[in-house]
Amino acid sequence: MCCRWKLAQLTIPLSFIYALFATNQAPAQTHVKIGIVSPTFGHAPFYVARDKGFYRAEGLVGEVIVMNRDDLILQALVSDSIQFGNISPGAYFPARDQGLTDLKIIAGSFNGTTYSIIANGKFKTLEQLKGAKLAVSSLQAGSTQVLKYILKQRGLVYPRDYSLIRAGGTTLRWAALQTQQVDGAILAEPVSVIAVEKGFANLGDAYKLVPGYQLAGVFIRAGWAAKNKDLTLRFLRAFHNALKWLHDNRAEALELLPKITTLPKQYVQSAWETYTNVVWPRDARASVKGLQLVIDLMNEDGLLKKPVKPEDVIDNSYLQEIGAR
Repeated sequence: MCCRWKLAQLTIPLSFIYALFATNQAPAQTHVKIGIVSPTFGHAPFYVARDKGFYRAEGLVGEVIVMNRDDLILQALVSDSIQFGNISPGAYFPARDQGLTDLKIIAGSFNGTTYSIIANGKFKTLEQLKGAKLAVSSLQAGSTQVLKYILKQRGLVYPRDYSLIRAGGTTLRWAALQTQQVDGAILAEPVSVIAVEKGFANLGDAYKLVPGYQLAGVFIRAGWAAKNKDLTLRFLRAFHNALKWLHDNRAEALELLPKITTLPKQYVQSAWETYTNVVWPRDARASVKGLQLVIDLMNEDGLLKKPVKPEDVIDNSYLQEIGAR
């Protein structure tokens, strides 16, 4: 009997053994690259998707790359060096005027802004910024457009009345302000709160003065996405799940976010409340109204040469396909 059992073992097809072995292997992981401006609090959903395993659940390895400037992200996206880029629409529209119409917003990431205009303590009002050097991310960034619009309402016109210094993301702008390379900067919460605690002056909250502005969205190159539809849908599911998790898991989020963003824990709660209420869209959709505001402000400033509508840029078909809500 013993010998017959062993003989039977030997007749098991090798194909069955290989199939059994394969079922115990981890699924192949596809590497994707996501370009962002800075590792600040607002970009937390991209890191949450990684640290909570939402990328992994979709068979992805999500590499978040800090690129400091919108124009660099734009170039990398066009050259397919990255697959997804978090970009200000204001940085994209000038390129669209030049014929680059292949980029689309497939998700909203910053459906509002928490920026404040912060300056050295000697400045008491926005009007006093005449002649000042102000740090911005880039000349085309959405935050820069908001800053210019607010100052224009106070009678200060660029470049006649002040200078803009291209410094990079909020962290780099804050560094430039602290080292007195500039007189002021537009800074996102909670860095703006920290700045005020250190004696700098808050001259105005941009998110109150220009509410609902579509500061940034997740862009893809439409041609690439059409050829890589499954990969695009998998990324979107991961990103959407990260946004929902941030909204629905307050206690755990408050524990995780200081580790992701290196933000001191005492600032995390107020930042989480602001971003979940004002900035991060739970359904991952970009705001048509918010993008129209971007277009209106750029038209007012004479920055757009060709007419454009939000529907020309926003593509919700991928979100619809994954049933995002």
